[in-house]
Amino acid sequence: MDAGRGSRMALCLWWPGFELELERVRTPSLADQPLALPTAGDRRRIEMGCTLAASFGVEPGMIVSQAIALCPALVLCEPDPDFHDAARDRILEILRLWSPVVEGSVDRGRLFVGVDGLERLYGPPGRQLAGLRARLETLSPWLASSARFGYAPGKFAAWVAARSAGPGRSADSGRPGAAVCVAPADLAAFLAPQPVEVLPVSPRMVRRLKRLGVGRLGRLVRMPEPALVSQFGADGRRALAWARGERIDRVRPEAPARPIRVSLDFPMPIGQLEMLHAALDRLIHRALEHPRRRGKSVRGLRVSASLEGGGSWSIRAIAREPTSEPERLGAFLRSRIALDRPRRAVETLRLELFRFGPASAQTGLFDQREGTPRVLGSLETKDGELLPPFRHAARLLRLRLGAAALYRVLELEPESRLPERRHALMELA
Repeated sequence: MDAGRGSRMALCLWWPGFELELERVRTPSLADQPLALPTAGDRRRIEMGCTLAASFGVEPGMIVSQAIALCPALVLCEPDPDFHDAARDRILEILRLWSPVVEGSVDRGRLFVGVDGLERLYGPPGRQLAGLRARLETLSPWLASSARFGYAPGKFAAWVAARSAGPGRSADSGRPGAAVCVAPADLAAFLAPQPVEVLPVSPRMVRRLKRLGVGRLGRLVRMPEPALVSQFGADGRRALAWARGERIDRVRPEAPARPIRVSLDFPMPIGQLEMLHAALDRLIHRALEHPRRRGKSVRGLRVSASLEGGGSWSIRAIAREPTSEPERLGAFLRSRIALDRPRRAVETLRLELFRFGPASAQTGLFDQREGTPRVLGSLETKDGELLPPFRHAARLLRLRLGAAALYRVLELEPESRLPERRHALMELA
């Protein structure tokens, strides 16, 4: 397998309602209860509901009070992202020991594994799935029994196959479990009866397709490509390629993350926002002093906390511009915390730096340099030279564009009656 290019054949592992099922495993008394996971914030909505809750009419996006009115027995599981992320990380560790190509997704319960060349190690697809299920059983019998497997060319087809694998259904009749395996030659026939909702396009496009009478991928394939492009642009062309089985999105390997983690335990739980900000500033300074951070800027941050009385809270943020300045990082995180505050007092606060960029030692164009004091209101130093950042920027632009791009205005004859004699442009050099 060429791990650098990715894997053409993909295996999708999917756990429907991953977070809610984890709560059932942690609290067995919830096994037969309708569960829902609300969003954080003041005006809470339903983020996810189990099948039993859906039978009462509880849907994602619904206000919590409306959901409880429809299902009085509904149990709201407090968000516990630390617990859910830890379970996902343990699954990823097992998958990386089984295949060198593993890729995650935004959905915690949906993972992709590249399987090109694994037949030499583990045998045909049916035997591969049986071996992987046995590995998952060592971590948790629930993980092995509730996982749905989709084995097909490309991530899209593998996800559709996993979605088609109902509980207890298997493509290999001799083996238990939920799995659907699709051979490359059967891909188009497998995709034809699938609903258009499986396409990775916007909900608006799906609604428009259904209004046009296109409810299945087979119907989409019969539509002329120019008509789809005229209606949906490039999205129409991509949707047609997915429906035909011509677009194969490879599984790309993700290197195991090596984030920088720091934490702070409080002798007494704190609930004041000012104290939380002060503790966060301390954690930022500690994280930036870590040896692995030196020479890099920071772009991805995650703040999490263990809450009084159980449960956890976290926010994940990607900065628009990478930086290594603690003041900018602190202001960025405080603005995010203002939108999503911890629900209860904090016992332990943690900070994680997980995405880095190049060194951020660049200064502003108007910054003063030591030894070259700037003349107030001018781009020149006291020696009459152009500020070094401007001189460097002008040189780079000239090389890039092949012509002068920055000029300065010089006074020639300010009192002249001819405007063109009053000033002139001179290239910055």
